[in-house]
Amino acid sequence: MTQSTTATTPATKAAATQKNALPRRGIVLLGTFVKPDGPYALIRAGNGRIARVSPGDSVGGLRITAIEPGLVHINRNNRPGRLRIAGE
Repeated sequence: MTQSTTATTPATKAAATQKNALPRRGIVLLGTFVKPDGPYALIRAGNGRIARVSPGDSVGGLRITAIEPGLVHINRNNRPGRLRIAGE
């Protein structure tokens, strides 16, 4: 089986070596993974815990509706939104 991966962007490479590049508070998308058995994402919640989420899961008051490379579609209080990887 093949795996779908994306190249690391210059912005992500630069952010990976900067102090305080990630916000200290709030929900942060750390990465997305698209595999044959379904996509998932790693999200750091406002309490600092990291969760592996899939479409249909909830974290920090957000409902995950879809995941694609570098992007998570969310719904909070019936309002759609998006999380992008920090630093991009």
